[in-house]
Amino acid sequence: MNTLPFVDSATIEGELQRLWQETAETTTGGEAVTRALTLNLIARATDLAMAERISAVAGELVASHPNRTLLAICRPEEAPPRIEAWVQANCLLSGPGVPQVCGEQISIDARGPVTAQIASLILALLAPDLPVVLWLPGPAPFDDPLLTRLLGVIDRLIIDSRDLADPAGDLRRMAAFDRDPGTPPGGARRVTLSDLGWAALTPWRELTAQFFDTRPLLPHLRRLDQVEIGYVPAGERLNPMPGLLIAGWLAACLDWTPLEEAVSVEGATLRLHLRRPAVGVGPRAIRLVTIIIAPVGAPGAAPGLATLRLRALDGVSADFHVQRADEQGHILTSAEVAGHVPVRRLTRCVAPSLAELLAAELRLLSRDAMFSAALQTAARFTAGLESPGTSTGA
Repeated sequence: MNTLPFVDSATIEGELQRLWQETAETTTGGEAVTRALTLNLIARATDLAMAERISAVAGELVASHPNRTLLAICRPEEAPPRIEAWVQANCLLSGPGVPQVCGEQISIDARGPVTAQIASLILALLAPDLPVVLWLPGPAPFDDPLLTRLLGVIDRLIIDSRDLADPAGDLRRMAAFDRDPGTPPGGARRVTLSDLGWAALTPWRELTAQFFDTRPLLPHLRRLDQVEIGYVPAGERLNPMPGLLIAGWLAACLDWTPLEEAVSVEGATLRLHLRRPAVGVGPRAIRLVTIIIAPVGAPGAAPGLATLRLRALDGVSADFHVQRADEQGHILTSAEVAGHVPVRRLTRCVAPSLAELLAAELRLLSRDAMFSAALQTAARFTAGLESPGTSTGA
C-alpha cells in the first residue's frame, strides 16, 4: 500500500494496474488471483479511526460482495489543506489450489477546503456498469455534502439509524428521503434507502413472527392491545429508534392507525396511541392500542433492543415476550395464553457484525417494502415531537 504522489484519476488507475500485477506475481502456491468486482461501494469517514473500521469491513465484504471500495476520509476542519490517496487489494485467504478472490480499495484522505474535490475524484474512479452504493455512517448522513454531489449516480444509500443524533427529526428525514430521494433532473436512478439499524432488528422480527406461525396462537395476533418495548441506550445518549421502527413494523403489518395525538411523553418514556379494528364486534368497531417505548437499565449490555412484549387483554388474555437472556448471545421467548401451558424457548442469537449487516443490505435487489412501510408509520409517531427534543432523549 503506497501513498500516491499525485492525486488524479489516471494516476490512481495506473497504480491499481501495478498493484494487480504485483499481487499476481507474489501469490504463492500457484493459486490464480481473481479480480472480482460486483459493485462500487463509496464510504465516507470523518476521522482515521472510522476509516480503519470501514477498511476492515470492506475486507470482510469480499467474501460475499467483491467490490471497488472508494473510501473518502473527509476532514474539512483540519489544516494544512492536503489531499492524498492510496490503493490496496482486499483478498480472501484461500486454500491450496483454490483461486484467490480479491476486491480493491482506493482511499482518499482530504483535509481543509480541498475536501470539496473528493466527489469529482470519486466520480472519475467509479468502475463502469456496476451498481453504486453510498454508505454514510455517523450522526448526520443527510447533511453530508457527498450525498448531494453523488445523488445522481448512486443506486442505494446506506445509513445507520442507531448513530443518529436527532432521532425524531432524522426519522422524519429518513421517511422523506424514502418517499422522494430528490434525484436531480435527468437522473435515471431511483435511489433506495437502507438502514443498518433496521437490519439489526431482523432476528427480533423473525422471533416475534414465529409466535403466530402456529394455528392455536394465530387468532391472538389481531387481538393485541398493548406493546412494551425496552432498549439499552448507548451510554448517556438515548436513541429510541429501534423501538420506533419495531412499533412502525407492528402497526404497518397489523393495520394499526396512529391517533391524531399519537405520542405522549413521560420523561424518557414514549407512549404511542393507535387504534385497530375490533375483533368479533362489528365492521366499524375499534379498540385502542398502546405502545410503550422506554430505556432499560442493563449495566455492561450492548446498546439496542432488550425486550419486546405483546399483550392481548380483551377476551382471552395472551402474553408474548421476546427478551435478551441472561446467557449472552441468546434470546428467550415465551408465550402464555389463559388456559394453556406456557411455552418457553431459549434461542441462540448472536448480534450480527457490521459487515454482516452491510452484506445483508447489499443482497437486496430492490426496495425493501416492509422497511419502507415501517419507516413511514414510525415517522408519523414523531410528527408532534420537537426536533431535537427531550421526548426522544436526543
